[in-house]
Amino acid sequence: MNVMAAMRETGDLDRARQTLEIEELSISYGRGPSPLRAVRNVSLTIAPGEAYGLIGESGSGKTSVAYAVMRYLHGAHVTANRVALRGRDLMRMPVRDLQGIRGRQVAMVYQDPLSALNPVLTVGEQIAEVLRRHRGMSRSAAWDRVVDLFGRVHLPNPSAMALRYPHQLSGGQQQRVVIAMAIACEPDMLIMDEPTTGLDVTTEAIILELVRELRQSIGASVLFISHNLGVVANICDRVGVLYAGQLIEEGPVRSVLTEPQHPYTAGLLAAIPRPEARQQRLHAIPGRLPDLRQVPAGCIFKPRCAFAMAACDTMPPVTEVAAGHVKRCHLDVPATASMEAIPRHVTAPASTGTPRLSIEGLSKWFGGGVLLRRDSDAVKAVNDITLSIQPGQTLAIVGESGSGKSTLARCVAGLLQPTHGRLLLDGQPLAATVQRRSRAEQQAIQFIFQNPESSLNPHHTVEEIVGRPVKLYSDARGAELRRRVIELLEIVKLDGTYAKRYPREMSGGEKQRLCIARAFAANPSLVICDEPTSALDISVQAAILNELVELQQRFGTSYLFISHDLAVVQHVADSVAVMYSGRLLEHGTPEQVFSAPHHPYTEALLAAVPRLDGVRRPRLERPTAAARTGCVYHRRCGRRLGEECDTVMPALRRDTAGHALACHAPADVLQQLQA
Repeated sequence: MNVMAAMRETGDLDRARQTLEIEELSISYGRGPSPLRAVRNVSLTIAPGEAYGLIGESGSGKTSVAYAVMRYLHGAHVTANRVALRGRDLMRMPVRDLQGIRGRQVAMVYQDPLSALNPVLTVGEQIAEVLRRHRGMSRSAAWDRVVDLFGRVHLPNPSAMALRYPHQLSGGQQQRVVIAMAIACEPDMLIMDEPTTGLDVTTEAIILELVRELRQSIGASVLFISHNLGVVANICDRVGVLYAGQLIEEGPVRSVLTEPQHPYTAGLLAAIPRPEARQQRLHAIPGRLPDLRQVPAGCIFKPRCAFAMAACDTMPPVTEVAAGHVKRCHLDVPATASMEAIPRHVTAPASTGTPRLSIEGLSKWFGGGVLLRRDSDAVKAVNDITLSIQPGQTLAIVGESGSGKSTLARCVAGLLQPTHGRLLLDGQPLAATVQRRSRAEQQAIQFIFQNPESSLNPHHTVEEIVGRPVKLYSDARGAELRRRVIELLEIVKLDGTYAKRYPREMSGGEKQRLCIARAFAANPSLVICDEPTSALDISVQAAILNELVELQQRFGTSYLFISHDLAVVQHVADSVAVMYSGRLLEHGTPEQVFSAPHHPYTEALLAAVPRLDGVRRPRLERPTAAARTGCVYHRRCGRRLGEECDTVMPALRRDTAGHALACHAPADVLQQLQA
């Protein structure tokens, strides 16, 4: 598959010059006559200082490859001609020698930083332990090195941060601690498994910039695993596309991501939401990954491919389509034509009638206390928010972690009681808490949570999970109840065979579809979607977004859609609200919010979004805490005017077109600066 493999055969490549060399790696899980053949004959190399991206859907084998390099796959059957680090074969290395290499010459950054950190040790002690073990440092020298490392990964107040426990850090801070641990011994090879999944765009930008700095300062090679193609375009030199355990395309990152040659790669790129195609239905690759207990003899992608032909019943050859760019496919032309003629959806028309939901002066403060006159001590998670959603439309709330998005959503759902303000549903006052709401009000507002795994009862079948709200809010019982459950499953593209399954028997995308079916089982008028696609790969995300749009058109449901993915927001939203430190800084249509003039904070969010062309826009902010006086954003603002920004919180001013900004800078000045 790999061009490098062909070069090895002719002796043109010196093995000793490669940081990592993987040759014919295969991984199987399970025993018996039909094991799960998760990875098959994968070959790749990574040169010193090079960043290699490995992309593909969940279940394609990316993490298995990484764990095989680290020799962490206990219970799996792993075979390879060679998995070598700096010329030393890791597969045939004694365990004692391997323990000396892990952390010192090869280190891994995991997708979930919290699970990689010991909750009973301070983060500083965990890294100091690595230094004492691999570098033989004294306690004082190791601690000094920890503080220096925390400074290098841009953690604020490094000496104080080292004394904290993992639960006392934000997600972005936890990820930086894990990176600091990985680079502590300046390894030759860094393996990063989805290091930015779930992070907001500004934190993601900081992590990516950090990886670039580390490549320059310690000269490490990087194996970067991700399903975010924009991130890969910004950080990697070459990319390999893994599908169902087989490497199907490989080459320079610009070549592969701008001129894909394999239909699967083209399908992944077509699934990305784009502003210029906002009214189009997203391209979701049909079908799902094959059962790898029965691997077909021919092309593994044939059942899902728009270009499938008779020749695909045989294994496709590996062909070089450009310098260093290869594919495993029978197709002899670029695979972009299959993405044309996608049906469009129609945005719900603007409505001037009674809003479905009205949020009036809503605040939620934690701590302090109105009666004790300690309002200044309160954490104002949501502060004086006024918004509305029309029937059949989507209001998206965007902002970094900690901006107040989820707190606002929980107040709307009645899970938190607001400190001030009120809510109206279809023009009628809505009780503050769910316990005080009527059955009809509870039915009208449903929630789709970010993590489907934690929101589904593992002991209940799909039929029981979807059937519960049907029974609760209707008279359906027996055969009628089952018919209604099957109908709901089919609406979200799950057939009736799923009814008897348990959540553990479903993929991540299928679980999220199940959560959507459960929400719509109540026949709601408003659905709160809290980061519903943040943990999903690109193609599954496209399918879920298409389902939400179709359901909205079918039932006229309104959405309160919370996300930090600005591309997703541009695709689904009819209006967008930008929040920072509990305040509403901007509100308007997607075209208004994402085009100049916009608030400097919105400008910073857009600048942080990784682009497929790899072009990096300059950061326009300083990473400091929100201000308690004046504009909440003035400490980070690249457009700060002066004392007025430091002392006065700007009012939310709305122009004649309905675009609202909370900024002291006049709109025409922002327009000129941002143009």
